[in-house]
Amino acid sequence: MSRKFVSLFLLLLLVVNLTACAGKREMDELGIVGLTAIDWDPKRQKYEIMVQVIVPTRGGGGMGGSGDIQIWNATATGNTLMRASKNLRSRVSKKLVWFHSRLIIIGKRAATKGLKDIIDFFARNKEIRYNSWILITEYPVKETLESNPRFEGSLPAEIQGLIENNQTDWAESYAINLKDMLIRLADDDFDEVTGKLTNHRPQLAPEGTYEQLDLVKNVPIDLRDVVALSGMAVLKDGKFKGWLDRVESKGYLFIVDEIEGGAIAEYVKGKEKFSAEVLSNKSKLKPEFKNGKLSFKLEVKTDVTITEAITELDLTKSEDIKLLQKDLAKQIKKNIEITLKTAQHKYNADIFGYGNAIYRSYPDKWKEIKDDWDKIFPTVVTDIKVEVTIKRLGMISQPITKPQ
Repeated sequence: MSRKFVSLFLLLLLVVNLTACAGKREMDELGIVGLTAIDWDPKRQKYEIMVQVIVPTRGGGGMGGSGDIQIWNATATGNTLMRASKNLRSRVSKKLVWFHSRLIIIGKRAATKGLKDIIDFFARNKEIRYNSWILITEYPVKETLESNPRFEGSLPAEIQGLIENNQTDWAESYAINLKDMLIRLADDDFDEVTGKLTNHRPQLAPEGTYEQLDLVKNVPIDLRDVVALSGMAVLKDGKFKGWLDRVESKGYLFIVDEIEGGAIAEYVKGKEKFSAEVLSNKSKLKPEFKNGKLSFKLEVKTDVTITEAITELDLTKSEDIKLLQKDLAKQIKKNIEITLKTAQHKYNADIFGYGNAIYRSYPDKWKEIKDDWDKIFPTVVTDIKVEVTIKRLGMISQPITKPQ
């Protein structure tokens, strides 16, 4: 029995080792797509598809030895996205797999031509994850893919970190995923938005003040562009219309109730300055018909903590706190008004879902007016009420610095 047991054990050990080696060889044959980018070449009238690929390489440790990775960009063109994709695969010796990819980057030229074909292409691909983020670039996507990651080992990880930090910290952009974009494009009572990806050229400080270092490799950096997530892209009927800046993007997030904790509300009055961090927010948008005339009511209730205060106000007094709350509410309302003006009069794009709100509250009315919504939407008046409650004053109650 003992010999049989030992023989069986050795046989199983051999099988495990052989399986491990086979798995390792399989990994060596894969090209793991970290992000996919689509652009349009107006001269050749062709789609461009670009992927950033992570290629596992065999390490020097034999079986069980650790491996390394290589990152490279691959590009192909075609009259259709499928043809471009096939052309891409024909030029790559590795088997490309998209299961780990969560980023779809679309150039402004391709977005201007239209997103519907692009989203349809990705939605039909069984390897593409429906929670993949969609971003639109200000510059050609080729330039974006050549950007230099500063804090992560790869560009996909860098962009993913920007999206996550924006959602929880500064709220000046808004990325939506493939599933939500697909739903919006299918609806006729919503226009679309998503995050704006731009390139930023880092500036070195004056010589001798400090040494700017690459935080990954700890060596002096070059001046290649780095990516930044700032503002939003506005689309109408699936086509790019223009941008929302940082202020307009924040106003949008207040309107659609997508402000999360960490966002900053700022207010400047003369020489006084205040900054407040949003702890929680609740926005409610409601359509109304009075005497046959359509209007909207928007109620915003925001709880904040004071993060900066340069003021003569005594923040230990309730009457001064009320004044500050009122001033912060005015600033948030102003941001919302700026955003509404841009969407209604510059782009005529219902990115807030006003049409959807009418459909849910007054479905019969929506049937009557939806064919004329492009004419009606720019004329709609919104009554905005903002209520700010200061929940905390930070670690100190009184301002250290007075206005100069």
